[in-house]
Amino acid sequence: MKDEPYRSRVSLEPILLSLLVGAAFLIRVWGVSRAHFWDEMVYLQNAQVICCGKSNYSELSYRPPLISLLFAGVFLIWHSVYAASIVTALVNALGSLFLYRAAKLAFGRTAAAISALLLAHSPFFVGVFPDGFLSDDTGNSLLTDSPALTLLVLALWLLLRALAREKTLPFAWAGVVLGLAVLMRFGSLPSVGLLFLLPLAARSRWKALLVCVAGFLVAMVPYLVWSRVEFGGFFQTFRDGWANVEGPEGASFLRIAPVIFTPIALVGLAMAACWGLWRGYRGLRFKTLHGASHAEAQPVLIEAFLWMWLLVDFAFFGTMAHKEPRYVLPLAPPLLMLAGAGLALFRLLPRRSLRLGGGVVVVALLMLTFVQSSKRFGGRMIDLNVPEEMSASQFLQDSVPASTALYMNFNYPVFAYYTGFRIHEMPPAGADLYKAIKEIPAGGVFIVYRESEGGEPDLRWMDSNTRFQRMRDYSGFVVYRCTAHGGG
Repeated sequence: MKDEPYRSRVSLEPILLSLLVGAAFLIRVWGVSRAHFWDEMVYLQNAQVICCGKSNYSELSYRPPLISLLFAGVFLIWHSVYAASIVTALVNALGSLFLYRAAKLAFGRTAAAISALLLAHSPFFVGVFPDGFLSDDTGNSLLTDSPALTLLVLALWLLLRALAREKTLPFAWAGVVLGLAVLMRFGSLPSVGLLFLLPLAARSRWKALLVCVAGFLVAMVPYLVWSRVEFGGFFQTFRDGWANVEGPEGASFLRIAPVIFTPIALVGLAMAACWGLWRGYRGLRFKTLHGASHAEAQPVLIEAFLWMWLLVDFAFFGTMAHKEPRYVLPLAPPLLMLAGAGLALFRLLPRRSLRLGGGVVVVALLMLTFVQSSKRFGGRMIDLNVPEEMSASQFLQDSVPASTALYMNFNYPVFAYYTGFRIHEMPPAGADLYKAIKEIPAGGVFIVYRESEGGEPDLRWMDSNTRFQRMRDYSGFVVYRCTAHGGG
């Protein structure tokens, strides 16, 4: 499935790749906004804990640290939500470059170009979704899923390059990046575990594996030691992070696969599968693995590995009780690489006219797919709107002492970030919530969302409680201040 390189076009490759990354970045950064919700704001608040010494609220005890470390570094230069979004969009855009490099080593330039374009401009990966499809933004979102995907693709490229060059030391760099992928998102662990199988395809397989593991430990050990010192266990943050994965079951990943990966990518995947089965039927794989040299067998092993990665990860994420579309982003590297290889099969057609026609069809289908992504440009490049939480935070900073505590049962990381006030987490609903409300001291501020996960407390109940006085109303929430101790 690997095509021959075009030597005459090598000089154009850096220019084309720069355009690829530039276009991928532009479409992702378009519409950058200050409006972000719970999980995104957590990483900004954790960044303030790291860089600015904030101690009013932190979730570093169960959130991966790397993206917050990245934001903390950015905040030293420009302390802004915009800055974090821009950097995230750039990191996400670089994934298409690394995917091209990896796919080129595995399947050749044509397949690599198709794979990279699918990652760079498919609607889901840039943050464009069909009506009624619920998903967090994947373009410049402050969540860890897309940056972790970039690191996984980078690690894959480094591993394939180490195999191609038949050198051991580069496996160490791949191991370091694998460790960073875990620190970016704990959910990367299944994919990272599978990628550790690739060094076994090297000539000095055990040496390559040990060097890769050593690089992984270089990245991980400082964090594990910190976890032990701060929270009492080397893996305590991982355990707590897994325990905090909760929510509704969500739609089956198989059912929403066409939305996430696009129909053309799934067609390419099916073509790659059929091509592989046909070659297997003719016995070519058997001959390659048992009668060929190590160099000839390696591409077959890599392709088989990609299929295994895809199927194992799909099975793993499919068994999760709580499903969100972004959870299956680790499937993108093997799926898009195989899809690119399948769509590039037109190069094997016997006549030039057929190859040209096949190429035109593939390009047309890709353009038709990417037209949907242009919806990203429907609004302003920079959304200057001020979120209600930001306005309310400014109001509180102007109205109450800095020592005031905020009591909340929903979306508290947002106010932690914008106010700098100490946050008290309240139970989400039920008798425990109302008991906690009675214990709010005089002077405390209680922020009640009109629509929260638990649907409580009831605003009518709050208004009837003489201990609380409305300070200000917003469309999404009401700010109350406690005026007396006890009672209620």
